[in-house]
This record gives sequence, structure tokens and C-alpha cells, in this order.
Amino acid sequence: MIMWPDRKRFAVTLSFDLDAETAWDSSSLDGRRLTLLSMGAYGRRVAVPRILELLARHDIRAQFYIPARVAEIDPNVVRGIADAGHGIGCHGYFHERTDEQTPQQNLQILKDSKAVLERTIGREVHHYRAPVWEITPDVIDGLVDLGFHSDSSLMGDDRPYLVGGAPGQLLELPVSWALDDWEQFAYSAEPAVGGVIENPDKVFDLWRSEVDGMRAYGGHFTLTMHPQLIGRPARLLMLERLIEYIKGFDDAWWCTPDDVHAQWRNGALDLPLHPY
Repeated sequence: MIMWPDRKRFAVTLSFDLDAETAWDSSSLDGRRLTLLSMGAYGRRVAVPRILELLARHDIRAQFYIPARVAEIDPNVVRGIADAGHGIGCHGYFHERTDEQTPQQNLQILKDSKAVLERTIGREVHHYRAPVWEITPDVIDGLVDLGFHSDSSLMGDDRPYLVGGAPGQLLELPVSWALDDWEQFAYSAEPAVGGVIENPDKVFDLWRSEVDGMRAYGGHFTLTMHPQLIGRPARLLMLERLIEYIKGFDDAWWCTPDDVHAQWRNGALDLPLHPY
């Protein structure tokens, strides 16, 4: 079992994938499918301000993973997130699947998306999450070569571990389909996405149970959310209930990828090495 800082029992990270318009197939961005585009735009226009207000009220720092194209569409929303003290991470350029690119294309996407985000917020970006959590070995190598601190795409543990390079140069912050709002709330008729839009109460019960499990086993509760989904009114109220539930435990370590990486680099976290 990992010894978390200050003898905390488990770790908690709230993360948001701000895909906005890039959540949908590029064919929808020809300017004609306005309804589809507006679903993504809702995330950056309406949901992000609500999410930032919620996080500020509860004094929580979160992590936002953002495709570079979103920073080009709306640089102010990305700057606003960074200025509020939250972490910014790369999430592709146009939310491309890495397994559909060549290694050369993946490396260029990494370089370009990192440069766009850094130019937008005026500071370095060291964290990454692969679009749709599809990451390839060449991308892990590219992350190491470009000096990234962490990835958050794999599912090989429920606690942080090490991957990549001459071994263990990259911190992996694992994720889970059970802790993703896309599987619960995403819906589109065409392209066909989702099937049933879940009741927020059902999702609250699922995530609360996962909190209890992570606490029992000393894990890292990493919640992945998309502003266009979780930012809808009833769902955001549910998220606040979950935050209040977690804050009822005095042994939760609220952290960002920067926090975990810092603890690992200073030797406070002894992490296992896995190939993937």
C-alpha cells in the first residue's frame, strides 16, 4: 500500500477533459452541424465557469486536459482555468486517437499541442492524457523524450505507477471507465454515442462506492469528467454532493498531477514499475 503524504489513507484527483467542439468527428466542424457543435461549445461557454466557481468554493485544485484546437478556438477559457490555479495538460491537437496515427504524426502532435497550450497560458505544460485513453508505445516514448512528467491514460493499477523510457521515467496516473462521466451521460443520435442517459443519483451511488473502495485499499480516486456533460445543472449538483461526501473523510489527500509528481520526485512515494 502506498504511504500518502501526511499519513492520508487515499488520494483524490478531479480531472476534466475540455474537449468542447473537438469531442465530435471532424466532419461536424464544417460549420453546418450547429446543434452538434453547440453541445461541445456548452462545455467551454457555460459549464467551465460553473465548474470553476464550484472548485473555488470548495478550495479544490483540479486538472484540465485540453486539446490544442480548443485553445485556438477559445484561448480565454484556457487562460481562465490556468489563472484560477488549476493544472493544464495536453490532450491531443484535435482529439486524435493515437492508434490511428503514425509514430511521426504522434510526435508532431505532441510537440505542436504542447507549444500551443504553453503559448496560451504562459507556462510549461508537463502532463498528458491520450484522447479516448488510447495510448501507444511510441507516444509514451515521446512523452519521456519531451520531458513530460505524467500520463493519465492507462488502467494497469488503481494507484500511481511508473512506465516508459529507461525504466520508470514517466508517472502514470491510472484511470477507469467506472470513473468517467462519458459512459454515464454522453448521448448523440448521429454520430451514435451512448444509449441511456443515467440519472445523476445512480451515478452518485456508483462514484460514492468507488470512493469507499479506494479508501479501503489506499488507492487513487481519479475522476474523469467532461464539462459539456458534468456541467449540466443536475449533474453539477451531484458532483458537489460527491465532493462534500469525500470531504467528510479527514484522511483524503486532494491532489493534482503536479502534487503527485512532486511527492514522487522527492522520494516520498515508492511506486511500482509496470510495462503498461
